[in-house]
Amino acid sequence: MFQFRLQPVLDYRKALEDKLMLEFADVKRRLDGERETLERMRCEVADLVSQLKARGERRLSAPDVSFYLSYINYLRGEEKRQAEIVSRVGEELEEKRTELVEAAGKRKILEVIKEKQLKDYRITLTRREQKEMDEASILRSVGGMKREEADTCL
Repeated sequence: MFQFRLQPVLDYRKALEDKLMLEFADVKRRLDGERETLERMRCEVADLVSQLKARGERRLSAPDVSFYLSYINYLRGEEKRQAEIVSRVGEELEEKRTELVEAAGKRKILEVIKEKQLKDYRITLTRREQKEMDEASILRSVGGMKREEADTCL
């Protein structure tokens, strides 16, 4: 029966890779959410600017214009902060991707070693079986000769 000596290490590496896949997926979901938030902010700023332009065709009071401009500036500041968050989460995602690729490579190396050892085991087993069959054939033929010699002596 074939037993891979490094099976516990392979199992550990598979578990580590699975854990990293989950972490990668979590960071990816978080990045997608942060990007959606950024896009909503950009749309809101664009909507406010278009509303201000539309209202600009009519006469607006200075406080109304000031309110719009203040809120637009505030949202642009928030948009910059959100863009920084998206950038940081994107970097974190790349780090997780690198870790995941590295873990997958280490697991793959062990799987290649396991496959090679399994192949060698099968070859050795086949040779052993062939040797046993050859020996059995020789013993049968030698046993048959001894009977023939005994028959001729009588």
